[in-house]
Amino acid sequence: MHNHLQKLESDRPPLQTTKACHHCEGKGYISIRDCSGEIQREETCSFCNGSGKIEVEM
Repeated sequence: MHNHLQKLESDRPPLQTTKACHHCEGKGYISIRDCSGEIQREETCSFCNGSGKIEVEM
């Protein structure tokens, strides 16, 4: 039984934490602009899937 517990310890993934998505700056969406700088539309951020947060390994 003790060996089974040690195996679970070694299979545990590395520690993770969440932080603001660097791509959308934590907003969850990105603004698509035209060449003059006017916002054309907003799209869900594909890096964080709209959550505004990403998981990073510590």
